[in-house]
Amino acid sequence: MELFKKQEKSLGELLLESRIITKEQLEKALEEQKQTKIPLGKIVVKMGFAKETDIINVLQGLLVIIFEINKEFFAVEVVFTKEILPLKKITQLPSLPNYVLGVMGLREEVIPIISLNNKIFGKKDVISEDTRIIVVDNKGESAGMLVDNVISVKNYQTTDFADVNKYTFESHKKFISGLIKDGEKVISLIKPEALFKIEK
Repeated sequence: MELFKKQEKSLGELLLESRIITKEQLEKALEEQKQTKIPLGKIVVKMGFAKETDIINVLQGLLVIIFEINKEFFAVEVVFTKEILPLKKITQLPSLPNYVLGVMGLREEVIPIISLNNKIFGKKDVISEDTRIIVVDNKGESAGMLVDNVISVKNYQTTDFADVNKYTFESHKKFISGLIKDGEKVISLIKPEALFKIEK
């Protein structure tokens, strides 16, 4: 079973999101690319903004956003992520499941905001200054995940993965597509499509 979606973002976006280069460095490299037609990866290395191994890792690996819910570590792939926002006003609507907190305006869109604390653990959110909304996309549909804290953006290799079937409870498997081993930490990789299934 394929654990993750093929990267659809450009090399420049992946380097930015993994914080290997800055926006200013990317702009300089793109300007150079326009003039020389040399591949962006080679230019970034030539300019000293990144190492060749950084380029290889970003293209081959799985780039994820790591966050915390209920004092446990979770991640979502960057390719599914549109943006990370501080907590904004959520408008409550009647007759929604408990884990759907309501909706939020995001430019031309109105998106549902889902509490992962409630959906996965059956617990209420504890709102703090670290609370964030991660906006994810699944086949053109958007939703916001309310999380306790966003920790970092990190790249992993397929060798960092453990078989989800060996370690998770049956009730968690519908939300999780894989487990990432990071030193002493185990990070659960969220299935974005699970957010869009309304459960009674």
